[in-house]
Amino acid sequence: MLSLRFIRAFRLGMITLAPLLFQSCNHFDSHSFHPERIEAQPERLLRVYADTSRTLPRLAAMPARQQVDSFLYFAEWLKNYDEDISLVYAQQAYDIATEKNWNFPRAASAYRIAVLKGRKARFGEDIEDAMVDARISKRLLAPYENVYWQFDVNNLMGFLFRKASQMDSARLYFEKALNAVDGLPTQEEVIYRNKAMILHNLGNTYFRQDSLKTTYYFSQSDSLFQLLGDRGLRARLWLDWGIFHQLHNAFPKADSFLNLCLDYGKRHEDVNLLALAYQEKGFLDSRKFKYYGKPEDFARGLQNLKECLNYAHDNDYRTYEILGNIFQDSWRVDIDESHADSAIMYYKLAMEEARKEGVIQKMKALSANISALYGYAGGLHQPALGEKLETFLDRNYGGVVDTITGNTKSAYQRINAVEQRDIKVNAANKRRNQLFISLAVLLVAALVFLFALQRQQNRRLKAEMEALRAQINPHFISNSLNAIENLVNMGHAEAASKYLVHFSRLSRQILNGSRSATTSLASELKTLEHFLALEQLRFRDKLAYDIQVSPEVDAGQAIVPAMILQPYVENAIWHGIKPKAEGGHVWISIEKEGKVLVCSIEDDGVGREKSRAMREASVLKHKSMGMQITEERLKSIGRIKGSHILIQDLEDESGQAAGTRVVLRLPYRLRKTQQS
Repeated sequence: MLSLRFIRAFRLGMITLAPLLFQSCNHFDSHSFHPERIEAQPERLLRVYADTSRTLPRLAAMPARQQVDSFLYFAEWLKNYDEDISLVYAQQAYDIATEKNWNFPRAASAYRIAVLKGRKARFGEDIEDAMVDARISKRLLAPYENVYWQFDVNNLMGFLFRKASQMDSARLYFEKALNAVDGLPTQEEVIYRNKAMILHNLGNTYFRQDSLKTTYYFSQSDSLFQLLGDRGLRARLWLDWGIFHQLHNAFPKADSFLNLCLDYGKRHEDVNLLALAYQEKGFLDSRKFKYYGKPEDFARGLQNLKECLNYAHDNDYRTYEILGNIFQDSWRVDIDESHADSAIMYYKLAMEEARKEGVIQKMKALSANISALYGYAGGLHQPALGEKLETFLDRNYGGVVDTITGNTKSAYQRINAVEQRDIKVNAANKRRNQLFISLAVLLVAALVFLFALQRQQNRRLKAEMEALRAQINPHFISNSLNAIENLVNMGHAEAASKYLVHFSRLSRQILNGSRSATTSLASELKTLEHFLALEQLRFRDKLAYDIQVSPEVDAGQAIVPAMILQPYVENAIWHGIKPKAEGGHVWISIEKEGKVLVCSIEDDGVGREKSRAMREASVLKHKSMGMQITEERLKSIGRIKGSHILIQDLEDESGQAAGTRVVLRLPYRLRKTQQS
């Protein structure tokens, strides 16, 4: 009975603590997502992933965790194929992870968002927004101590500081990443690729300051990319190498590297690389036209810049600016008024785009060029501008100030909102954990208390079992030995020897059984056979018995409480068979019903009502202590639903008492060696 209480208390405690335990463990880490292990996908699949009209509805039907994983993978696969769609997927993953408070995927998606925003900010526009995401990722990843992610975050911070023109800070983070790369527990190929990317980034930090260091780092990076056969990342290096040679007026080398980029971009449909390469080719042609004044350079420059506009999705202001430059340079050569109007038109477009992006440094150069062209011939170019020069400049400069202020304010508001949210989440987690700990302590205390009560009851039941055996032993010693003595006196030596064997083995079984609360079913039935044989000797021809075990029951391995059947068999003999003048029969059957062992003890004696009346009329009243102890032992087995014991009164066809049936239902358990 107490074990049933114990189990119910344990279940109640677990039901109470389960929600808190689930919430405390509800930090989905998505460890299956490792960017360094992700393989590139073929272009046909990238086109499918980039189609949000198909992918988003399908992902929306998935569980949240699968959605987050899918968004992270799609963002990673598309990062070089379509930056805008990659950013959409990364933002989706971040929003779900933030809502669910899953820190690791939140950090991973913030990292990808920061990288993509940093790429889009090609000339430092709104870099503060990308910095916010990078700091969020860096802070969330810190507790995980994952060397891959720590390396990636250092590389990212260096990349963003370079975009912000803070070269010293950029080199500091790149050097951290470079020092850590050799210690990454991964394949040599991955180490080489990461080292090549860091060397590439370090070379970019010396672009305008130290051409020797730029050349050294670029050469080291290119050697590693060539060794790896990674032409995708190598093409990005060629682009920067072309820009580097262009800035140092090495036009043939610059042209060669940019042509390599275009060739790779066309063959692999890398639209981002094509947009950048065409832009730099156009800028190279504009510089060559400015230096040499060749019409073919002017024509190629226009063609390349228009191709760039076909591929570009953002930061078009620089393309418009270069178009304005090349038309302005053409106007200076032949003073063609239409070229001056075209230059003003493109500068106007560039300035409006730069205002949206908040690139105030570009706007200074653009406004100077517009002013120079506008001032020529007394403002004849006002139609190209569409308004007065002063009005145009005031509107755009006022707009860029608003853009910069708004972007900066938005970035700080975002980081403050994130910090405030995390403070609230941490406080809620702390309160929940404290409540969890308190309830856990109470549950443990309750379980310890119940366990102590359980042990106390087990000890009492064991003592009562000893008392039962102590009661049985004198009973058999007295009656059984008297019966055996009569056989000897009557000269039935063989029968006396037989029953002495039964007596000896029964005594040994009882003594052995006193050492354990359980025994095998086979041993229990053997004890019962010895007991019935001796009882049969005492009652002579008045007692018959039969024991049947179902083939489904493994008697040798099944475990039952020791001496669990004997009290009921004894009760059937004493109160059912003994009062019956002609004697009777006892049937014992053992069957298996699922996980339940069904033990049936049936007699054809006088029945319970007549037996009770005879006991009341008798001077000698026999009260079975064994029955009481056995019933308490059955109550302590609290794992089988329903009654453990069922007593049925049997009747004949005329409705007269025809005996009693006792049914015991016990857990069907096998020895541990058998179960394993």
